[in-house]
Amino acid sequence: MANSEQARPARIGVLDLGSNTVLLLVVDASGRVIRDVARITRLGQGVFASSSLAPDAVARTRAAISELASLARADGVDRLVAVGTEALRRARDGADFLARLVSEGWIDAARLLSGEEEAELAIEATRRSVGAHAAALAVIDVGGGSTEIAWRARADAPIAALSLPLGSVRLSEELLPRHPVPDADLARVRARVRSATQRLALALPNGLPSGCAVVAVAGTATTLAALELALETWDESRVEGMELGTGTLAAWIERLARLGVAERARLPGLDPGRADVIVAGLVVLEGVLDRLGASRFTVSGRGVRHGVALRALAGERVI
Repeated sequence: MANSEQARPARIGVLDLGSNTVLLLVVDASGRVIRDVARITRLGQGVFASSSLAPDAVARTRAAISELASLARADGVDRLVAVGTEALRRARDGADFLARLVSEGWIDAARLLSGEEEAELAIEATRRSVGAHAAALAVIDVGGGSTEIAWRARADAPIAALSLPLGSVRLSEELLPRHPVPDADLARVRARVRSATQRLALALPNGLPSGCAVVAVAGTATTLAALELALETWDESRVEGMELGTGTLAAWIERLARLGVAERARLPGLDPGRADVIVAGLVVLEGVLDRLGASRFTVSGRGVRHGVALRALAGERVI
């Protein structure tokens, strides 16, 4: 990722256009969060089978971007940028989608991130927040279309990163057509995750170093924490930094798999927009943790958008 300097904005807005969710972060020059909101638009609908963005998904996402861009401008951002992730990487028209947002004046600049860049940005955000105390750090970002893992063995070690073709939307569309989820379907998802995470096992043949902090970021992990807390309304202060174990994760997978989508949507802590994909997302998290040999992890809502903002505030040309 380029590191050439640029003028430091006084206030920046970052849109993270994910396969399931559009997120907006607005921060001031000190890094203080002014606004951090999300809209579930399912941009990745059908894209992993067709390699094209679905018109309905485009319409939903553009509507959300219009709303969020207006909020960011009202917040007084000097610069509003967007990053695209796996759905836009997979779509033949993904780069055009981003380019139109710029040409139509909705945002000031956009960039399609590689999976490795996603992972680097996630660990950038984490090492300045819940992972700041840890010399050895691993970050797991389960998205709608892909999962990124980044790690460092010590504070001065280079960051290693890996992007896997595993995501909550992607696996749900392909392997989980029925809800409640039959045992055979759940087993197929676990087998797919086990196969795809073999690359992680090869990259870390001895597992993580002793004492390594493991942080799970983004919507799958924060939803798990919110479910465990039975949050009727979102409370970031209770979710951020929450520590969970793989036993809790496994119990929620089994419980949610046995519910229909409508039943899941009524659970406190679960956004209805995630009800049909949360089981697949949690299975991916479970599989990655198993490959890492980790039995506990910390939850954080800080992810790619925070990494982009932090680098921009440091004068680095991210976009």
